[in-house]
Amino acid sequence: MVRGMKSGWIWFACAGLALAEETQKPEEATAPPLTAAEMVAKKLGAVPAPFPPSVKGGVTMTVSAANDAVQQSVRDGLTCLHAGWDFEAFRHFASAMVADPNCLMAYWGAALALFHGNAEYTAERDAILDQMLSLVDAGVGTELEHRYVFALSKLIELGPQEAASAFGSAAKEFEDDPQLVLMQALMGRGGFDDMGDATPDQEREEQRLRDLIGKYPDLLYLKHALLAMRAEAPDLEKDLELARTLCLESPDFAPYFHVLGHYEWRCGNHGRAQAAFGRAADLYAAWMRRSGLGAVDCPGWTRAECYRAAALASKGDYETALAVAEGLSRIAVNKDKASSDGGRMILWEAATLPSRLLLRRGGAGDMKIAKDLLPHPDIVKGMGEYTLAVWSLQAHSTVVGARLALEAKDMESARTLAEDLTRLGGNFVQTRNVAVERAEASQWARAFRNMEVMASELNGLLSMAGPEKDRGSAFNWYRSAADRQRRSTLMMPPGVMLPMEARLAEFHMGKNEPEKAMDTLLEGLAKWPRDYELLIRLKEAATKGKDKEMAAEAEEQLKLLSEQ
Repeated sequence: MVRGMKSGWIWFACAGLALAEETQKPEEATAPPLTAAEMVAKKLGAVPAPFPPSVKGGVTMTVSAANDAVQQSVRDGLTCLHAGWDFEAFRHFASAMVADPNCLMAYWGAALALFHGNAEYTAERDAILDQMLSLVDAGVGTELEHRYVFALSKLIELGPQEAASAFGSAAKEFEDDPQLVLMQALMGRGGFDDMGDATPDQEREEQRLRDLIGKYPDLLYLKHALLAMRAEAPDLEKDLELARTLCLESPDFAPYFHVLGHYEWRCGNHGRAQAAFGRAADLYAAWMRRSGLGAVDCPGWTRAECYRAAALASKGDYETALAVAEGLSRIAVNKDKASSDGGRMILWEAATLPSRLLLRRGGAGDMKIAKDLLPHPDIVKGMGEYTLAVWSLQAHSTVVGARLALEAKDMESARTLAEDLTRLGGNFVQTRNVAVERAEASQWARAFRNMEVMASELNGLLSMAGPEKDRGSAFNWYRSAADRQRRSTLMMPPGVMLPMEARLAEFHMGKNEPEKAMDTLLEGLAKWPRDYELLIRLKEAATKGKDKEMAAEAEEQLKLLSEQ
């Protein structure tokens, strides 16, 4: 039954080998194919051995291995895996594979670490899966380990719900293995609906994980998993202390500080958030120095720095935010790294970060700076073969160009560029299947949502800049932008930095409706707590509406932001 996985990834690898065998001339001598462990070792090259993760309460699973060192490598890999640090997890599993080519759980962990589709390791992933199945066929590993492999096969063949059922069935039989229950919860969760409410499946699995934490309170990786599972919930206040405690108990583990920063930011504690993201970035930077690796091998560092810049902007510290963003945007990505996780994080997120911050601020001269800070076309020339991030870069360039035209009161050019953005979005839709094939589906979905928001906002700005009789349509454009602007997934900073309720408030203020502007801004602050741009506008609206109490409260919140 497990062999059925050959219908997926492994089938293509085996089909290629079969074709090569059919066309090979009998007299040709070829070298024996590399084993999975040899392929991985060759790929990683001179990269030093990974370091034990600086975390308490990691995975304690007993693993069939040649020695204790191999077993600990697998455990360390699993701990990193559950923290979302896939590449570091992969390095630990690779060390275990090289030291013990028959360690089944090393292959299982490596396959899962590469599951999200790091295109840089496609051949290695296929070889790992094939070797894992061969080991099962040969009877290597325990019954428990075979159940892990079976559940992974269900994930690959049929999706997360079938995998959840397989992990759940194994958990009933092996009651002392908390990781099985964790995997059941992660695979069985349903996420949040369009209104932001938890689905019944999400509620069930959150409770399952809380019960598991109650049974194993010292296993910090379970607490991190719960926090990550709830990261998109509307209200994160009730678990904020859990995130803080997690970092107090493991003060040197970068992924835990990233989740803390996310919780602090979502709760409106932007000063605390930027400090947490800064700590995460520092720890990732220390890891890069020790490993001799760079940002293209550490997407966690880029993500933490991008989020730190967003947190700084949320508290109104644009100068520091832009300094961080400019440094990130200058990181070069070679074509051979454009399809790696780290390369994609730079191209999809860091390359547009300065322009996104400046689009949020929108001050005099900001659009000219934003244009200058976007990557020059020559830099990304030919990148389209490796990543769809070039579409996002083009979208941001178009928006910045349109905003420049609006500043110059060149309405014809601004409208033309707005139409270009709409066409770009329509063409981008057609690349959905390519995104799936290239394992860029999550980046694609995020970029598409951002394009929709930016297009609606831009059309609203065009309406507001036109004749007064046509300005009424701006409300609908801004309302559409606000409705499309959702909470970011995967603990990423906002794609569009300015809350669209700010634009709606501007519309109402233009119509001399300060009370409606205040209501809209309070709506926005419920989603984006203590956001500087919303508070600035709230103070203005309350002052104009002669609501002294509201104006004083906004002023107090702005003062607290400046002191963070």
